[in-house]
Amino acid sequence: MSAQRVGSMAVRCVATLLLASAAIGCGADASRDDGAAAERSVPPAVRIDGSNGVMPLVRALADAYVAEVPGAVITFGDGLGSKARLDSLRAGSMDIALASHGLDTAALRTEGLGVHRIAATPVVFGVHSASVTLDDLPSARACDVLAGRESSWRPLGDGRDLPIVVVVRPEAEVDMEVLRDGVPCAHDVVITPNARVVEETGDMARALATTEGALGVTTATVVAQSAGAIRALALDGVAPTAQAVREGRYPLTRASYLVVRGNAHAGVARFLAFVASPAGQAVIEANGAVGVVR
Repeated sequence: MSAQRVGSMAVRCVATLLLASAAIGCGADASRDDGAAAERSVPPAVRIDGSNGVMPLVRALADAYVAEVPGAVITFGDGLGSKARLDSLRAGSMDIALASHGLDTAALRTEGLGVHRIAATPVVFGVHSASVTLDDLPSARACDVLAGRESSWRPLGDGRDLPIVVVVRPEAEVDMEVLRDGVPCAHDVVITPNARVVEETGDMARALATTEGALGVTTATVVAQSAGAIRALALDGVAPTAQAVREGRYPLTRASYLVVRGNAHAGVARFLAFVASPAGQAVIEANGAVGVVR
């Protein structure tokens, strides 16, 4: 074989090897790119804690978000008081603080925190659906019940002579503040000593769902999530509907806020975008609240 032919064959072999190596390298690069893209599509986990009253609504939003976004993770704490939740947020121990009534939004924004009002939720008189047939409660009669001046459902228009079991949250809780601010006769009413005081939103939900004759101050979200076990009464002839809240006819509502750090990570931004989307707004409405994202 001539030296020229051998040289030509050697060149072709080297070229073939170089092309094969390039193809393998490109395949590896493409695989790495695909993996990186998949990793980027999974948002960082989001840690949420704060107001127990806001938590049921935000849990429903989180469930819907996780179902829509593959790989998304949202975790919840057990609830924190007003100061503790904001201190924890500032320290980076959580990503979103849940807050409600009495929030100084201007001061928080001045220090660089993001404050997002996502909903107005009716505060309602909830009753045990299976035992109470009443639909409407005049505010004056509601105050009679809270004070213990009325202890049976029959004088209120219910067909049964059933004892009323009053269930309330502690006075410092938002639902009680909203009630006292929004119903004139409730402003100074002294709650009957026979009332059952429950500490958490979940405790109120369980008490109303399982106690015959129960009446308690809770939210429309708790009612909506009770699978029919709890029913909300109209107040002075006005049912706590979304339309009544928007028109200002229903007097008792509490705000729901999400508070975040100014340098919040991409997972927080993605969750906030979901809350503001049509899908998120539908979740808010389905859980008894009125979407007011700001």
